[in-house]
Amino acid sequence: MTVDARWEALPAEVRERIDGELLRERFVHAFGLLRDADGSGVQEGRKLLEERHRQLRPAPPDPLAGAEPLTGRVAGVDAPVLAVRAVRTGADVELLLEGADGSQVLSVVDAATAARYLAPGEPADGRPPVEAAAEWLGRRAAAALGVPFRPPGGPA
Repeated sequence: MTVDARWEALPAEVRERIDGELLRERFVHAFGLLRDADGSGVQEGRKLLEERHRQLRPAPPDPLAGAEPLTGRVAGVDAPVLAVRAVRTGADVELLLEGADGSQVLSVVDAATAARYLAPGEPADGRPPVEAAAEWLGRRAAAALGVPFRPPGGPA
């Protein structure tokens, strides 16, 4: 049975609860719900939950390469941008535009994006490559906007 078929075979209430747990990145809780509903083992449960998590995450915006693409994205923001913040989200780093009304995702830096911005073998100063690339991109975005940049784990 395919992953999609297994997912559709679950009761709607269970699918909804699992989605809620996955959106909060509570994978152990989601697996417990799945196991209780259909007796999934670790391997098949992991495959189903990884696929479902991938489906739930919105497609990230294309990574930024410079000020021109950034200007186009920022044009749609209603409130003034106060800062650009990098936030770790699992294996990726989101670059967020922070404003008085909250924040919105500007770009998501994943391993493939990091590979485009860091030369092979380029040191990331002991940080994961996605963090180093996100900082590189985030600092350029912040400079183009004239706002501060807040790296992952930095002050709020």
